[in-house]
Amino acid sequence: MIRILLWIAIVFVLLFGLRLLNVAKAKRRSGAAQRGPVAPAETMVRCARCGVYLPQKDAIPGPAGQTCGDAACRQQD
Repeated sequence: MIRILLWIAIVFVLLFGLRLLNVAKAKRRSGAAQRGPVAPAETMVRCARCGVYLPQKDAIPGPAGQTCGDAACRQQD
C-alpha cells in the first residue's frame, strides 16, 4: 500500500514540475512578443476600379486613379 502511495506522490510531483515549466515558458514567450520590434504601418489606398484596399507601394497609377493591377482593372484602362 505504501508503494502505491509513493508512486502516486512521485507522479504528482513530476506533473506539478512540468506544469511549472510550461507556465514559465509561456511567460517568457509573452514577454518576448511584447518587447519585439513593431513594423511601421503602411498607407493603404483604394483601387479606383474594383474598390480593393492595397498598400500604396503596390498601387499602379492610372488615369482614373490608383488601381490594384489586377487583370480586370488593367483591361478597363
